[in-house]
Amino acid sequence: MRSGARLLAALIGATLPLAAQEWTRLRGPKGQGIGVADLPAALGAEHVRWRVPAGGGHSSPVLWGAALFLTRVGREQGRREVVCFDADTGEERWATACAFEPHGQHSLNSFASSTPAVDADAVYVLWTSGERLIAQAFDHAGEAVWRRDLGGFSSNHGSASSPVLCGDLLVVANEHQGADCFVTALDCRTGAPRWRLEREPEGRFACYAPPLLYEPSGGEPVLLLASYLRGLAAIEPATGALRWETDLGFTNRFIAAPALSGARLLVNAGSGDAGRECVVFDLAGGAKEVPEVRFRVRRSLPYVPAAIAVDGCFYLFADGGFCSCVDADSGAVRWRDRTDHRFFSSPVSNGRAIYLGDREGRLLSFALDRHAVLGSVDLGAPIFATPALARGRMFVRTAEELVCVGAARH
Repeated sequence: MRSGARLLAALIGATLPLAAQEWTRLRGPKGQGIGVADLPAALGAEHVRWRVPAGGGHSSPVLWGAALFLTRVGREQGRREVVCFDADTGEERWATACAFEPHGQHSLNSFASSTPAVDADAVYVLWTSGERLIAQAFDHAGEAVWRRDLGGFSSNHGSASSPVLCGDLLVVANEHQGADCFVTALDCRTGAPRWRLEREPEGRFACYAPPLLYEPSGGEPVLLLASYLRGLAAIEPATGALRWETDLGFTNRFIAAPALSGARLLVNAGSGDAGRECVVFDLAGGAKEVPEVRFRVRRSLPYVPAAIAVDGCFYLFADGGFCSCVDADSGAVRWRDRTDHRFFSSPVSNGRAIYLGDREGRLLSFALDRHAVLGSVDLGAPIFATPALARGRMFVRTAEELVCVGAARH
């Protein structure tokens, strides 16, 4: 293991003990896919701890303590569920059903695609019913706490945006093909709006990239949001005031979550087979003003999968199988190669290897310092959801099951 990767693992381990680390949102702490897990670099079938039926859906697992939460499409038409599993055993603790009005969506989407957020008090879900965007909160026993109709939502691809926790606020970005576009923050306890920033209708594309809470060292935190029409925007998290925005000049939709390496922010967009775009900003100075473009990445870009930053590099895994490592400071390509895999999920890392599921159902581990597949486990069903790293293990949702992966028992 390189010294930087060892330092990353040590720093994470020092601040987030194995038994206590939470995975509270899509891509975990700070939305960057980095967590603590005692996983071998070379994965094998012997590392599967348990596997249980999960039900239909593409949402990722989130965890608070030993409680693991998922959303899934219910067994009855027009019903979906929030589900709680025991993270140590895989036992289903409870499932709470919610009625909804089905709507049109892409064939690769699901009525349970948005990943929940969770804190010590509740699990928060964001989904659509018909042409309305609904936020709901449930306590850790599955009882409804509040429900809020946020406004309209329209997209020929359906919905998939995930909420983000910011202190006692639940932040929701709703930029879609209809007229009612906004970013809003809800009080986690009551669901009451604390602020709302109206946005110009996107028109051509709905955007699914979640906001990023950027917390610069010695500076004030700021929400960063990338979208097709408005470019990159900086929003004051306490008030919703727009700090600045800058046009990226992109012509495609934003699906992937942004990746952050120090003060380097990578955002990428795409649109099916129409093209891919990627820019890296320099946020030095705490993003108080419009940042400069550090460089652009132009080859082998992902559309749906997010990039991941480890040890001063961005790792990109394209939908069709290309993967590359780019120096986050200079933009130099350290390596680029083609794999035999197709990706929809986004990568996660424990600082020692990168873990990623493919659309054929294989869970893969990749080396950091070179292009090499170190291990592979065939889980038997396509992997669309991004894994979670918590309690020292990895939790992977396939199209059929929820699977726990950890160090082999002796």
